[in-house]
Amino acid sequence: MRLGLMLGCCLAVMGLVACSSEDGEEGLRQGRVKLKDGQSIAQAQECGVNLPQCPQGTDCISFKLDGASQVRCLDTATVCGEVLTCTGGTECVILESYPGQVTCSGKCTGSDCDSSVSSSP
Repeated sequence: MRLGLMLGCCLAVMGLVACSSEDGEEGLRQGRVKLKDGQSIAQAQECGVNLPQCPQGTDCISFKLDGASQVRCLDTATVCGEVLTCTGGTECVILESYPGQVTCSGKCTGSDCDSSVSSSP
């Protein structure tokens, strides 16, 4: 009897955890980096460890665009304001590293969101 009660309690707790993690899935969704209308990165020099340094006034910045990783020389002062944007109500930010990383910050809502890498399938 006691074992059955303990098993029942464990199953109930596991069910609550599963339900709460499903509710939290919305918060784990991430915005997508997109080019702003009329913008292009085609002329921006590629950069990285074994490539030439970026021209003066630009920095090496990485981001994922349409599912493909990009590493380009861009102006950090304008990349999030004029060149790239984020979907789903999220904000474009640059993480300080080498290369700098553009990502989307905030809670993503709507259909233009991706699942977070930390969420389980």
